[in-house]
Amino acid sequence: MENFIGELLDRIDASGQNFSQRAYEALSQDIEPLLRLLFIVSVLFYGVQLFVGTSRLSVAEVIGRLARVLVILIIVTSWANFNSLFYQWITTVPEEAGRAILEASATGVTEPTNGLSQIWKTANVAAAAFSEQAGYLSVLPALIGMIIMVFAGLFVAIALGILVLAKVVLWVLLGTAPVFISCFFFNTTRSYAMGWLNQSLLYAIIPLFVYVIAAFLIAAMEPELTKIDRLSGGRDLRLSDFAAFIMLCLAGSFVLFQVQSLAQGIAGVFATAIGHESRRHAYRSVYLSREAVGQSAQQTQAAVQRVQARLRSSQSLTGAAMQRAITMNGTAERP
Repeated sequence: MENFIGELLDRIDASGQNFSQRAYEALSQDIEPLLRLLFIVSVLFYGVQLFVGTSRLSVAEVIGRLARVLVILIIVTSWANFNSLFYQWITTVPEEAGRAILEASATGVTEPTNGLSQIWKTANVAAAAFSEQAGYLSVLPALIGMIIMVFAGLFVAIALGILVLAKVVLWVLLGTAPVFISCFFFNTTRSYAMGWLNQSLLYAIIPLFVYVIAAFLIAAMEPELTKIDRLSGGRDLRLSDFAAFIMLCLAGSFVLFQVQSLAQGIAGVFATAIGHESRRHAYRSVYLSREAVGQSAQQTQAAVQRVQARLRSSQSLTGAAMQRAITMNGTAERP
């Protein structure tokens, strides 16, 4: 039996890339006019502030913000730029890293999908050998063959299911990238972009752990597979010959279920490190806004105090004038 799992994943990869590209281009066409307008407005806004001298940001900070907007515009409006800068990296590097780890681990397994196909093939051969021993009055060998198929299929299906799930979700996330990359434009929407980046990293890392864990489990199963393949040729199979194989399938299924939790921990830490800088800029913007509001309040209070002082001085002058007039009138009426 050939590596049918590897061929299946290759076909899924080809269809997934086409889906991501079509979805990305469709969304980028709708978002591009808005991003161009926002870029022009940002240039005019910061340019006028710098020209008039009312900007509270330095020239370097203004240039940094405009450069960020320009990078967002360049990435969102071109699939070629996104493909070379992000898509190829996040879809191929984790799998290639997993294969590199396998080559350095000396397990003898360089392609996990080939090992998964071999497990399924061996289970089929063993089940067929048990079925040949079954009859109308002896159904136990057929049941044993079914048990072997169930446990082997469980392990292979879990590994394949996790890989397909990670790939499909990652393609959907990458297809909707224009929407979430545009959220980096504003500080208030940056949390949505960081959430998208976190999930993309999570589902990109999952295949790496699946390949490595599956390879080590396949290496552990290799002696059992060889023994089963040898015994199936002589049609001398007993259930005790499959005890280690069945236990390894169960243990492998349990370990594969922990892959997502492990990837979540790593992707969460990485996204937190990335988001720390974003939060720092957001907090700085809030601080500058509060400082501007405080300065405006102080200026307003000073203006009110000046007006009150002028009113008090006017009232004192008016009272003094009236007092002088009364005094002069009283002096003039005396004989």
